[in-house]
Amino acid sequence: MNFVRILKRLIGRSKKREHTEFIWKQIYILRKEIVDEVLIGHSKNRIPIRTLKLKAGLIKKYSRRLKLLKA
Repeated sequence: MNFVRILKRLIGRSKKREHTEFIWKQIYILRKEIVDEVLIGHSKNRIPIRTLKLKAGLIKKYSRRLKLLKA
């Protein structure tokens, strides 16, 4: 019975670690997309504010999830 509990904890920890890595990757992808859109928009003299706000909101949401996972 103790073996089952230990296995559940190990599986839970690995899932948690994988999920935090996934969230970090998503945050970095969004940051890169924001920078790319700003640079492209600057060259065209038109910056897409709506998409930038959406992606910034997603970064904020993912950051909150990371804080919850680390607590």
